[in-house]
Amino acid sequence: METTVELDRVSRRYGPLTALDHVSLAVPAGSFVAVMGATGSGKSTLLQCAAGLDRPSSGAVRLAGRDITRMRERRLTRLRRDSIGFVFQSYNLLSDLTVRQNVLLPVRLGARSSQPVDDALRAVGLPGLGRQKVGTLSGGQRQRVALARALITEPAVIFADEPTGALDPTTGAQVLRLLREACDQRGVTVVMVTHDPAAAAWSDRLVLLHSGSMVADSPTPDTDVIAHRLADACADPPPGAAEPTEAAGAPRAAGAARPAGGAGAGVA
Repeated sequence: METTVELDRVSRRYGPLTALDHVSLAVPAGSFVAVMGATGSGKSTLLQCAAGLDRPSSGAVRLAGRDITRMRERRLTRLRRDSIGFVFQSYNLLSDLTVRQNVLLPVRLGARSSQPVDDALRAVGLPGLGRQKVGTLSGGQRQRVALARALITEPAVIFADEPTGALDPTTGAQVLRLLREACDQRGVTVVMVTHDPAAAAWSDRLVLLHSGSMVADSPTPDTDVIAHRLADACADPPPGAAEPTEAAGAPRAAGAARPAGGAGAGVA
């Protein structure tokens, strides 16, 4: 199976602190991976290295079939523009622009898109809002605008950093369902950092980090099991691990139902 995101023994050090310690991860195309861990575990650093927003101190990163480890910044910027969508907790939208203008920002920066903006807005449940200023929208609507912007270029992968962190559970579930549909219906790979077991339960695969090391990588169980595994993984540092500070930040069958509380397949 084709791999969209691959980290090979990636480490990231900031002076004496080790944020990532020889982490290896391969994410198949069209899968949904949730990355969890306590504050300082390295999860946001992993996302930033995987997305080409930060450079590893050692190891290699491949993204959408390209080795980006030492890629020049201009080429890396184009790759991010053309092949990656981003969804952040803080939305990263321009409040004075309209919904349509925000969604089309990647295209105005040179990205190619064959998808009409009205279709993108309809796909995220915002038909008819293209001319409305983003500053007038609710938090859930803003996050859906951010998702439409991420999808407009038909990316290979979406990196989502705490996409439901600022939302209530009902609205958060709507956003997670859209990410799930992007994966199942469009074949988009999703890598999501989250602290919320209910959000992680929408994924195919659960990765747990602690003190910069990967301590678990398995099919995603249900919400309660995720919560227990997260607590266990964070209880004690892995042997020999340093204590860093956070630096910034088998697929399930397509179309499987995902209630907001999680519907995992269970893990042996």
